[in-house]
Amino acid sequence: MKILSKLIVNADDFGYSEAVNYGIISAHRNGIVTSTTIMANMPGFDHAVNLLKENKDLGCGVHMTLSCNKPLNDNLKSLVDEDGMFYRRINEEVLNKIDLDELYYEFCSQIDKVKNAGIEITHLDSHHHVHTILYFKEVIKAIMDKYNLKIRGGFEYESDYKENVIPCVDLFYDKNVDIEFFNNNMAKIKSYDICDLMTHPAFIDNYLLNSTSYAINRAKEHEILTSKKVKTILNENEIILTNYKNL
Repeated sequence: MKILSKLIVNADDFGYSEAVNYGIISAHRNGIVTSTTIMANMPGFDHAVNLLKENKDLGCGVHMTLSCNKPLNDNLKSLVDEDGMFYRRINEEVLNKIDLDELYYEFCSQIDKVKNAGIEITHLDSHHHVHTILYFKEVIKAIMDKYNLKIRGGFEYESDYKENVIPCVDLFYDKNVDIEFFNNNMAKIKSYDICDLMTHPAFIDNYLLNSTSYAINRAKEHEILTSKKVKTILNENEIILTNYKNL
């Protein structure tokens, strides 16, 4: 019996801004996006929560955030710069400053905020893949022990909870945002029983344009992810679209 590959198409950065939120919802309703992850510390959070109530088929996890905007908690000195904002780049210098207890507290606060908003959390991932960093291994292990959720893979190390890790295809980004990405990477997608395709579809607003260098290509991602051609490619390759809550 032939086993068909399952693909989770996850739209990162839900809650970033209203335009991002609308773009993700459109990519779900009109395209192949099956899952999203929400940023609890961003200005579009409440708007995103309300949109989820109208789109119950869209799975939603938590996009743990350490490098965008500011933390939910005011007293975490090791995580922020002199202006109280998260460091935008988590380099070695920043890693050496971070108190792991503070990081655990902040990530748990973000997860709990999403849970308390009434969202059934399907899984975890993170902004800029920070959850995969070796230095944060014990923090992520403690979070996994506490919440027992699925988590996006791509770790720099061998994890202790392999049964909860879903492999990640993270190449649909920047210069690789093209319809041919799906043909060119189909063998990799099919090499997994199930995998998570990281995407960033969005509509554009001033907040997005003024806060990140990765903005315009998000509209291109939306166009591709809602195209008839990409649906045809997946159908011809017998790829089953799913999300984390259906695992």
